[in-house]
Amino acid sequence: MNRFLQTFFLLFICIGAFAQVPTATIVSPSATLCSGTSLTFTTQTTNAPTAYSWSVSPSRSVNVLPDYSSPSITFTFTSGGSYVISLLVSNATGTSITTSTVFVTKSATAAFNASLTTTGFPNQLILTNYSTNSISNQWLFNDDPSVNTTSLNAVKNYSISGSYSVTLISYGNSGCNDTDSYAVRIADSSGITLPTVFSPNGDDINEIFKPIAKGISSMNVWIYNRYGTIIIKWDRVNSFWDGHTTSGERCEAGVYFVIVEATGFDGKAYKLKHSLTLVR
Repeated sequence: MNRFLQTFFLLFICIGAFAQVPTATIVSPSATLCSGTSLTFTTQTTNAPTAYSWSVSPSRSVNVLPDYSSPSITFTFTSGGSYVISLLVSNATGTSITTSTVFVTKSATAAFNASLTTTGFPNQLILTNYSTNSISNQWLFNDDPSVNTTSLNAVKNYSISGSYSVTLISYGNSGCNDTDSYAVRIADSSGITLPTVFSPNGDDINEIFKPIAKGISSMNVWIYNRYGTIIIKWDRVNSFWDGHTTSGERCEAGVYFVIVEATGFDGKAYKLKHSLTLVR
């Protein structure tokens, strides 16, 4: 064998010794996997692969980041079940393939409807549970953390106005839980009080007539003089009378008559008639 062939043969042996088919092992977290959550797979490789090709079966209900040709990949499984993850690695020498199986638990989905009855006090919040894939439930109320119930549906009474929240926890298999929340505003129990005297004389004391309203959603007010002539009217809850006509004329001291029609947030209707003394 001449020197050239010997050199070529030795070079071929050296290349064969170092250029080998790549291999890979799929590495994934061991935590419980719930549907709707993401899992990132990485690789441990040998023999320097230059290309990666991932696949998943079944491929339905699976979202992928960043793409199927990256050294690592993130799958989001939107449904429960068993999935086979495959990875093919290659270089100039050849290819190899490895697989890993993951089991995804279908998560519970929390959902409920809240219906508020506002006729009278206390207001009653009726909670109807529409959760799916849950094995148990828990209702939590922010106004009293010590009160919780594990019933399917719930009813909560509110006797004090304010802002409240309700949270439903739906417990699924293997800790695959979900929550849903609802915010509710409870209005005051309605009421109206009519002042009987006011004195619009410029001393900044008791200068206006204004119905004292609590929990009122709408109001109409008419004010008449002693001859039955309407002096002023308004249809807003926070309006008032400063002792002048609608044209700006100063009204005389004396007795006037007030009619108020209103509706409360609690559904209560009001129709009040009262005398009002204007003092100068």
